[in-house]
Amino acid sequence: MDDLQTYRSRIRRYVRELNTSTSFWTDTFINQLFNASYRRRCSQLITAHEGFFTTVATRDIETGKSTYGFPDGVMRLLKIELARSDGRTIPLQRWERHEEPNFNTGSQGSGDSYYPTFRPFANGFVLEPEPVETVTDGLRIEYAGLPVALTANTDKPHPSFPEILDELLVLDVVCSALDAEGLHEMGPTQSIFSQRDLYEVDFLNFIETRVVARNRIEPFTTHYIVY
Repeated sequence: MDDLQTYRSRIRRYVRELNTSTSFWTDTFINQLFNASYRRRCSQLITAHEGFFTTVATRDIETGKSTYGFPDGVMRLLKIELARSDGRTIPLQRWERHEEPNFNTGSQGSGDSYYPTFRPFANGFVLEPEPVETVTDGLRIEYAGLPVALTANTDKPHPSFPEILDELLVLDVVCSALDAEGLHEMGPTQSIFSQRDLYEVDFLNFIETRVVARNRIEPFTTHYIVY
């Protein structure tokens, strides 16, 4: 993959302003446009559910603690697993509890017999029932994280980004740069509105599923339960 400095050169060839000192577009502004396009395209790859930008983190299970935070930079949670003492990993089911009680009495199992469900909560998740013992690195979390922005001249895009399509990033920036010049000279606000509309569509697609999970349905449940 090319580095940021090389991408700027490729962009300037399209707009025919290779001399930075006399260009309408500063390097700082081109960097801004490039990162906006790069991270937007990365978010689109994440919605493909094909494992792009996947990172693995661990969390300690703590006695009596049911709520845990997501790792920094989580864009989409892919999987939460229990890490057993013998090396096995067991995926947890997402279970939105609306009727049954949550019995945190200390009798729900421990060690390798502890097998909770989870549900998203704020910027993290809740284990039900809560743990009754502490296990180091007892939770394994797979998630898609948005790659960091490119700031130094030698910075390169994430290795997961499809290199064969990096010209799309260059053309994205060229279009955005020409829109910015037109806005400055003639004030065609419609170009800014169209840019915003593109981001709006991506936003709606991205927020459809923050947590990847199978839906758990219990058929033939009565309409009331007495406890």
